[in-house]
Amino acid sequence: NLVKYLFSFIFFINLSFYLFLIFVPLNQSYIFSISKGDNLKKVFENLEDRDINFPRFTKIMMNMFDVDKKLSQGSYEITSNDSLFRIFKKLKDNQIILKKFIIQEGSRLKELFSQDIINIFCEKKKILFSCNLEGLLKPDVYLYDREEELIMILNMALEGQKQNIDFAWEKRDKLLADSSKYQLLIIASILEKESCANERKKISGVIYNRLKKNMLLQMDSTTIYGLKNFKGDLKKSHLKDSSLYNTYMHKGLPPGPISNPSLSSLIAAGQPEMHEYLYFVANGKCSHKFSTNYEDHLKAIDQFQLNR
Repeated sequence: NLVKYLFSFIFFINLSFYLFLIFVPLNQSYIFSISKGDNLKKVFENLEDRDINFPRFTKIMMNMFDVDKKLSQGSYEITSNDSLFRIFKKLKDNQIILKKFIIQEGSRLKELFSQDIINIFCEKKKILFSCNLEGLLKPDVYLYDREEELIMILNMALEGQKQNIDFAWEKRDKLLADSSKYQLLIIASILEKESCANERKKISGVIYNRLKKNMLLQMDSTTIYGLKNFKGDLKKSHLKDSSLYNTYMHKGLPPGPISNPSLSSLIAAGQPEMHEYLYFVANGKCSHKFSTNYEDHLKAIDQFQLNR
């Protein structure tokens, strides 16, 4: 009986020690990554390099739970409060750190993705000729963990924007029956750069009014888009640039979108406010002075721009 009690006592001490090892916080903060092809042995080696050592029985336990077969690539975070048990759970449950990829409203394609990513995407989508995705990405916040997933984000943004365009197209004013989805997208991309949500339908009306009268749109945003190495200060010399996006020189809409518009801008492009305004000039943040004739427009420029 004494041997039995002694054995039970030793077993209890060992169990308590292992439970202590498993559940005590490690007081370490560390981010480690699991790459393609890494197995549990590799993960243990990486952690041991940081003095995070799993007892042998916990390794056996991980094998029992088939953690090796369920490992997900990505980055994992160990905090100072994490124990070996918490790390085991993070590996088992694939608790990967997710990064945010933000496509801002009014952003441009070159600000978001490298040309290499765009080329790979176009090859996968079998877009053999011009692969211009400007305007075709839905502004949103996308979560990812590996750089390879940027292709997936690009595809999600493309599909999401197609749905937004279709929605705005279905809701468009009946008077726009002769326009196209692409024209709606181009106008929406201009509205995104020229106005805030409160005035988009009004400025949309100005664009349509000028197009009907075969007037130059004279939009700074489109002209800036076509400039090379623009430094942030639009000058008179820029207004003579030969780019097809220069709406001070070329009538009609520019050849393509100039930004990734929000759903609000797409809807405004399809539902322009009906009025007779042909001009507008900024008179504060998210506010413009609208005019029906050039003489009043010049007065507004003098009042709100030249005397600032």
